[in-house]
Amino acid sequence: MNNEMELKGVFNVEQLEQLKSLCAIRELAVDKAVSRILTTTYFDTPDHALHKHGYSLRVRKIGKTYTQCLKRQSEPLGAIIGRTEWEAELPDQIPQIDLLENKKIRAKINRLAEDNLQAIFQSVVRRQSRKLKFQDGATVSLDIDVGEVTAGDEVKPICEFELELLSGSAARIFELAATINQTVPFRTSTVSKAARGYSLLSKQEPRAQKWQQSKLLKSFSAEQAFVDNVQQAISYLQANEDSVLQDDAEGIHQMRVALRRLRAGLEIFQSYIAPKKYDWIMTEAKWLRDELAAARSWDVFIDEFVAPVAKISRPAIGFELLLSAAENERVLHRKQARSAVNSARYTEFILGLSTWIYSDSWRDNAPSSKAMDLSRPVRKFCARQLKRQNKIVRENCKKLEKMSEEERHKLRLEVKKLRYTIDFCANIYPDKQVLKFQKTLSPIQSRMGYLNDVLVAEMLVEKLLGVKPDPATPAWHYSAGIVIGWHRREAKLTAKKLFKDVNRLLRTRVFWDRK
Repeated sequence: MNNEMELKGVFNVEQLEQLKSLCAIRELAVDKAVSRILTTTYFDTPDHALHKHGYSLRVRKIGKTYTQCLKRQSEPLGAIIGRTEWEAELPDQIPQIDLLENKKIRAKINRLAEDNLQAIFQSVVRRQSRKLKFQDGATVSLDIDVGEVTAGDEVKPICEFELELLSGSAARIFELAATINQTVPFRTSTVSKAARGYSLLSKQEPRAQKWQQSKLLKSFSAEQAFVDNVQQAISYLQANEDSVLQDDAEGIHQMRVALRRLRAGLEIFQSYIAPKKYDWIMTEAKWLRDELAAARSWDVFIDEFVAPVAKISRPAIGFELLLSAAENERVLHRKQARSAVNSARYTEFILGLSTWIYSDSWRDNAPSSKAMDLSRPVRKFCARQLKRQNKIVRENCKKLEKMSEEERHKLRLEVKKLRYTIDFCANIYPDKQVLKFQKTLSPIQSRMGYLNDVLVAEMLVEKLLGVKPDPATPAWHYSAGIVIGWHRREAKLTAKKLFKDVNRLLRTRVFWDRK
């Protein structure tokens, strides 16, 4: 049994020779590159029972040698793919489950397979392999694969490199990848060849992945909780990249959620992070947020503002023109979002963040007066952070009635920060107590979010009417006026409900001070 840790990069085939000849790779190479043809056949049951349980079974042919490999993929650890694998030599291409050394795994696979295994898809790639060694003794294997995966009549090209950690610190992988990215821009990927094959079989487009609650253990230190949060944020950014590249509105939304979670976690630990690194991360996170923001705003405007009002209004009032113009803006800004995710700057952000968290340099650079706090139990750390953020929210909520729009916007961000702080450490407290507080806080965040969306919608309408002076403008004004008027009325009702929600929050007992 082996435990893999690897980073995968997808690049353009036109840059293949440039990648192979990079000085950074040649200087680290222990020996000459070895080139081979790998023909890999994947096996599963007709209903894909192995895949549904997180396994992939393959038989790979290299020359006259056949190797069986069962892989179990774990959750991505930031940009790194972690997998456990069991290998065995075979006399031919027919898999033999009985060769698996682990008895429990062998029994489980036999139960899932039920003598019903069949070849379901195949990949054929030319692989160039080199072993690399760093000055600190860390070793990494570099595999460059070019070929294709075939499932039935569907074919998908493969052009990627893999950096697998053999020994030493995983930070070396990210450092080398960052160097490669400066000359050969690429996009990191956590999608395996097996996953690509199953995707071809299902013929499904990439789906947006929602953020899942972090499962902290009570035994975690504050440091472990912080690392877990950053790694999870990176993983969810990457999990939604393909969805964004397919113009999926939910993918854009979920990438922004991942960014907000990352930024909230960093703000919680700001005093423990070197100022220069903190500023860099926040600057890059804000850049990516802004690149995605306009597309998200137009999605909300079209789907949640204009469409519902158009549905209940007479069809001949000009909504078609309004929706058409808004759709043009959405298309433009979705292109902006795609460009950001495909950019070298985005890859640099992912790699820089990963290098920082895997190298432990963030902890080494923490102020000495704060360093001891990182080793304390996460529950004590969270209680202090929750108490602080809750105080900020409650003090501002008492002033809500007299707040300007700008002040209310700041309060919305503080409420969101409290919500993310709660989510960060929710499972180390009793579920019922946490849920009760969350149910009190959730409508406040939701209503304040809607009020902010109304303000954004007004700005978008102003932009549309400013760039579209044509004979249809009177109809535009009329339909746009109906949309904004309708939501302003809803905003007044929402504001009244918000005051009631805030008063309920002020009366709610917190859960983190309970014994």
